[in-house]
Amino acid sequence: MSQVHTRTENSNSGHLDIEFAERVRSGDTDAFSFLFKKYYESLYQFAGRYVRDPQTAENIVQDVFVKIWSNRERLNIQSNVKSYLYRAVTNHALNLLKRERRMTGTKEEFDYRDISIKTPEEELIDREMVAAVHRAIDKLPTQSRRIYLMHRYDDLKYSEIAEILGISINTVKTQMRRALKALHKKLSYLLLSILLLILKRLTI
Repeated sequence: MSQVHTRTENSNSGHLDIEFAERVRSGDTDAFSFLFKKYYESLYQFAGRYVRDPQTAENIVQDVFVKIWSNRERLNIQSNVKSYLYRAVTNHALNLLKRERRMTGTKEEFDYRDISIKTPEEELIDREMVAAVHRAIDKLPTQSRRIYLMHRYDDLKYSEIAEILGISINTVKTQMRRALKALHKKLSYLLLSILLLILKRLTI
């Protein structure tokens, strides 16, 4: 029931976005502000994985929205506003990196919120785990890494990723399988540390 409810909410949100996009096309500043506020933060985080500088990521997202408003009369989004915006940010970021001849980065902001008090040993293990995950993701092939991050951390569906990157859904699925297999292989040794930590907590 909850999955059906979620799909319905996503569908309604998508239709609402299309409605607001049409209003933007007509010069509605309130509709433009709505879409900007709704997607700015997620697009900013997304752009940040292409470029290492927060200000550059911010500029990319702002440039995309400025371009949309400047060319609003030619705006034509038929299906998915979210995919359209992510694709625009992707293209802008890649073009910028190409011009500046910079390598893409994969620094990801991991949000580990734990209100429990940890021992120094536990904090050390946590830091080592986070660092290990960073390293493992960094070593994934470019396309697999990009797709993995878009799915896991941007919460994009396979169909949205395929549309954003201009590839087939089967390619997205294949790259995700490869990414998960590679990460499992590289991070399997961490399972022992996790088990030891759990056992330690149980014996306290």
